Amino acid sequence: MGAAAPRAEPRLYELRVARLADARLRGEVARWLAARFRSSEPGAIEAALGGAGFVTRVRLRDEEAPALLRELYVAGAPPAAVILVPAARAGLPSEDHDPAFAVFARRGGRFSPSWSWPAFIFGPLWYFRKGLYAKGLVLLVLGVFPLWPLPVALLVSLVVLVYCGVVGTWDYYLWRVRRTQWW
Repeated sequence: MGAAAPRAEPRLYELRVARLADARLRGEVARWLAARFRSSEPGAIEAALGGAGFVTRVRLRDEEAPALLRELYVAGAPPAAVILVPAARAGLPSEDHDPAFAVFARRGGRFSPSWSWPAFIFGPLWYFRKGLYAKGLVLLVLGVFPLWPLPVALLVSLVVLVYCGVVGTWDYYLWRVRRTQWW
């Protein structure tokens, strides 16, 4: 008899469930997701499924991924509304390799104030460089609005730069992990 092949180590996957319009279906899928991912509350998951959708990361072995999808389909999620891909293929950095994102992962994906010197120094331009075009444009317009008197414009520009320094990493986390540019 040959020895069994060693099992591959679990790796990070991103699970996305798109918005579900049907309230009953949304409730069933939310209960299943909450039971499967104990760190989430059914009410919060149901609210996410009623809005932009639910996104989470999960460690799985490659052979476990199809079983997770089958269970989700049995719970009522339509196959067209579910995406499960390895985080590396989704173009997402792993919180294992990105210490700035690890702060948010430890807090269960919630905001935690942090400081980013590059975001503070470059302000809205840093947002553009990171691909956050919509939020960068809003911050740029606020920072250089030409109709304000000079002292007010300077104060607002300073506030925008401080905002970028404190919240920039969080905004980038939202964009890379949750795929949203907005608060």
